[in-house]
Amino acid sequence: MSVATQPPSFLFFDLETTGADPAFDRPLQFAAIRTDPALEPIGEPVVWYARPPDDCLAHPAAVMTTGLLPDDPVLARADSEANLANRVHRLVSQPNTCVVGFNNLRFDAPMLRFLFWRNLLDPYRHEWADGNSRFDVLDAARAYRLLAPAALDWPVDGEGRPTLRLSELSAANGLTHENAHDALSDVEATIELARALRDADPALWERLLAARDKREVARVVDQPDHAPFLHVSPRLPARISSASMFCSFGQVDGNRNRRECWDLRFDPMPWLDLDGAEWAERRFLKTPPIEAECDWDQLRLPIKSIHLNRVPVVLPAEALRRDGVAQRMVIDPARIDAHARFFHRHFDALRERLLGVLEHTEGDFPPRAAEQSLYAGFVPDADRRHLDDWWGRARGLRSRDEAVAHARDLLAWPFEDPRLPELVEGFVARNLPEALDEAAAERWRARLVDRLHPGERLGEAHPGPDRDFPTLFAEVERLAGDEHWSAEQRALLGPYRHWLEGRERVLLTGG
Repeated sequence: MSVATQPPSFLFFDLETTGADPAFDRPLQFAAIRTDPALEPIGEPVVWYARPPDDCLAHPAAVMTTGLLPDDPVLARADSEANLANRVHRLVSQPNTCVVGFNNLRFDAPMLRFLFWRNLLDPYRHEWADGNSRFDVLDAARAYRLLAPAALDWPVDGEGRPTLRLSELSAANGLTHENAHDALSDVEATIELARALRDADPALWERLLAARDKREVARVVDQPDHAPFLHVSPRLPARISSASMFCSFGQVDGNRNRRECWDLRFDPMPWLDLDGAEWAERRFLKTPPIEAECDWDQLRLPIKSIHLNRVPVVLPAEALRRDGVAQRMVIDPARIDAHARFFHRHFDALRERLLGVLEHTEGDFPPRAAEQSLYAGFVPDADRRHLDDWWGRARGLRSRDEAVAHARDLLAWPFEDPRLPELVEGFVARNLPEALDEAAAERWRARLVDRLHPGERLGEAHPGPDRDFPTLFAEVERLAGDEHWSAEQRALLGPYRHWLEGRERVLLTGG
């Protein structure tokens, strides 16, 4: 079906994973429900699992959260990660699909990108091509809490602070959520939450959905007179409703989708006394205290990046006039206006300082394992075409022997991208190890030992999260005494440790 004839739909999805690092951890469960634009389901839900790979040990905290032990029978019977990646990639790439989740833009979407990257599939195209887009119900909920607070009952945690956890939002508003941290249950709860928000204020829902088109975002952010706009983001403090007013510097580097913006809570005037190097020193200070404006030495540079293509919550300045919004943001509109006027008058000088910041702080990506180096650059077009063609032919193979021969062809290909030989070798080692020659098989075993048991050989492990056997055994002991976890959750640590001991024995002895 062509893009023109494929009806628009939302694909609500969720992942349960081996841990919280999208670049390193792996999906274990994928669930999705497709809906029409009215948020009514189309077809049956999908729930797919993947076996845990040899080169990534599940974190015990992830096991306690999801209840999925790495040797759970449902995982032991599951598909390979490569087959899961292929199925998911085809599902999310259906034309005119908006992929939706709860906190998906910061977790599940990057997890999918790295899943596709490790498995030699295009990691980006499904997000923008063929009429596709993405959206995050968590960001929508955060915007509603500020702009339409009557939409929901907003829960607070044990210390009286507002919380946007899906399970607590569901409980506070009578939404169905039978099994938190089961992927399908989370998907169902996300759809119910989306309906509740939409029904409470349809105009705001449509305004937020419009940000799926980066051109709509640019119309709000890139105004000729540097006019202020309202931005809601989890990177802003909850005590100010995670929102502030900003003015944009426009595009300041080679990234056409990124804008650096001044936070108008802060007066730009005193910053003109500092040069670019002094601005750079303030760029990475920790979050300043509540009275930051009175504590100049501790004040972080009040500039925030906004990415046009990441569906940011940005609204015209008149949104500040909605009933109670300024009070919930704890700002004085007159002061915001004064700061905006100063920003406009001294725009060129302030932008010059910002360019000095970038000169002092922009650098190269540190070396990482190929599986974790997705963001080090785009794959050259010729390499991308070859990988897409390889996958296209792989889907028609009828036997393991044909697959092995096909994998050997891939291993022999002269890729232009220096990351791809290592990436391909790892892909083949996980899925068709018999396709490796003796030298490649030994390299793969060396990589496993370096990564999972540093110190056993003289090789140098790649930088990455602390997810080796010694670290995880120590983490089991620590978590066993952590009463923030329930007794039922901590009971999983015994079986997990037994599994971990078995995996370590296999790695070091081969049996």
